[in-house]
Amino acid sequence: MTLPHARRLRFRSLAWVVSACFLVVVGRLVWLHWIDAPSLRAEALQRRYVFQEKACRRGEIRDSQDNLLAVSEDVWDIGVDPESLQKDDHQRAAEVAAILRLPLLTVKAAFSPAPRVDDEGVERRVRWVVLARECDEATMKKVQELKLKALRADLKYRRNYPKGQLAAHVVGYVNKEMVPSVGIEKSLDGFLQGQKGWIESERDGHRREIASNRLREVAPVDGSTVVLTINSLVQNACEVALEKAANQYTPKSGIIIVSEPKTGRILGLANWPTFDLNKFFDPKLAPMDSQRNRAVSDIYEPGSVFKIVSISGALEERLITPNSVYDCGLSSVPYKGRMVSLPADSHPLGAVDVRHIVRESSNRGTVQIGMLYAERLGEERFDKLIRAFGFGANTGLLTGAESGGMLIPPSRWDGLTVSRVPMGHSVSVTAMQMHYAMSVVAADGLLMQPQLVLRIDDPKTKQVVLNYPPRSKGRAISSSTAASMATLLRAVCGKGGTAPIADIADYEVAGKTGTTQKIINGKYSTSHHVASFSGFFPVNDPKLAITVIIDEPHGEGVAYGGKVSAPIFREVALECIKWLNIPKANAGVVATATGNPNSAAAPATLLGQ
Repeated sequence: MTLPHARRLRFRSLAWVVSACFLVVVGRLVWLHWIDAPSLRAEALQRRYVFQEKACRRGEIRDSQDNLLAVSEDVWDIGVDPESLQKDDHQRAAEVAAILRLPLLTVKAAFSPAPRVDDEGVERRVRWVVLARECDEATMKKVQELKLKALRADLKYRRNYPKGQLAAHVVGYVNKEMVPSVGIEKSLDGFLQGQKGWIESERDGHRREIASNRLREVAPVDGSTVVLTINSLVQNACEVALEKAANQYTPKSGIIIVSEPKTGRILGLANWPTFDLNKFFDPKLAPMDSQRNRAVSDIYEPGSVFKIVSISGALEERLITPNSVYDCGLSSVPYKGRMVSLPADSHPLGAVDVRHIVRESSNRGTVQIGMLYAERLGEERFDKLIRAFGFGANTGLLTGAESGGMLIPPSRWDGLTVSRVPMGHSVSVTAMQMHYAMSVVAADGLLMQPQLVLRIDDPKTKQVVLNYPPRSKGRAISSSTAASMATLLRAVCGKGGTAPIADIADYEVAGKTGTTQKIINGKYSTSHHVASFSGFFPVNDPKLAITVIIDEPHGEGVAYGGKVSAPIFREVALECIKWLNIPKANAGVVATATGNPNSAAAPATLLGQ
């Protein structure tokens, strides 16, 4: 029986539709299994692939006595995978909130988060929500005791500074992004950071690792231990002395440096104002101005402490002897065929020998000696002498930003410059440069490399990985000149000198005061000073060099270095003697080497004559 035409048409149409659908399905299968197969396979493998970093512990920073200055503590980020929660787990949200000290609503929201929308506008399920960051071990264990598989604790490390503000400008810190910012933390980051480990593996549909399919596992390597030359007891003595001075004189800032002159190793480096390393992020407790290491970043005119360069140079070239006499009553002297005015002295001296010029810090006497050096040997040679003492170049200290100071090249010296440089004016230096220039005298004429790092240790074996031995940067003056200069500086701390208060019985202190007028509005101010004292002891066998610089101390009268900084020097020195068990000077040797500090004469053989 023949079907009516309309029914045949419907039947054929249905057959074509079914055939078309079949062809579409076949075409899609061909596309998926042949054309698009490689990319789909790669995507599937990528979803199964797991690459998980394993954190390493940042190395410790310790002082020379093995006290911890910086350490990485174990902390945990605790979070939840909402997709892995069981029905009963939602009822335990209150327990989680109590342990983590979070609002219950916060935990419930994390247990049932809304889908997130990606950059393409596609909604995706949230698989990880952090509930609390940097939890301690006790909190982590309480969370584990809940035995909720959806909760996970990820181990991290948080930097901690057990001594707080102690040696803050030396140690530096690691910021919130775990990036080292300043100090040893930044300078030796290559040793401290260690090497992260990782795991390459696969996971199942529930995002759980398939341990049997683990492809590779590399264990993390912890960072090395950096051992500093800093002695915490000495460092604390410096910081306590600066804090006391700040309360007494209300200065703009202060610096104390303590080192072993013959090795260059720094035992204490303190700046005021300072800050707590654990609160570096607080702009009120740790303003950026307090975080600056002024000992190497700030420059100032050193004033009379700088006179050791001029006197030493003239002694070295045998242009003078300690017995040479200069008229300090002159207001001007000839220099290369022209008269050059001399700076004023704080009190009239008249004609005196070099011993008195150094002991009483005569500007006019020192300038005449410096001008003699420049005229006889040339201004370029004088500039070379200054640089031989370490001025005009970075010291290379591992603490971050450092200034090289400022020296006017001889080609730009005007008529007055040659009469100002010998006494420490028209020269800008850092406290670290001045400290190591003084150490030249104590180190038999050698300019030592400032050293803050003693060694690098392996964190597991405690074996030494790298040593930092003492290193000289060159000879500035001969050992005989250094001995002569030390004898002259010993008299500064005796009766009639500018710093008798710095002396310590049985320890024979030698040093030099400095009182610098600051330049305010283009002119030297009579009310803004930098008071300084730099010295060493015992004079016959120097064990320590100490420099104290106080910027704009306030008080009665002029803030002389002998009045403000010398007592601080003595205070720190006494603490160092106590903590380091420094032996007393040999009285017999000292008497032979120094003679009577108030006498106009001393044994010629010891004075380079």
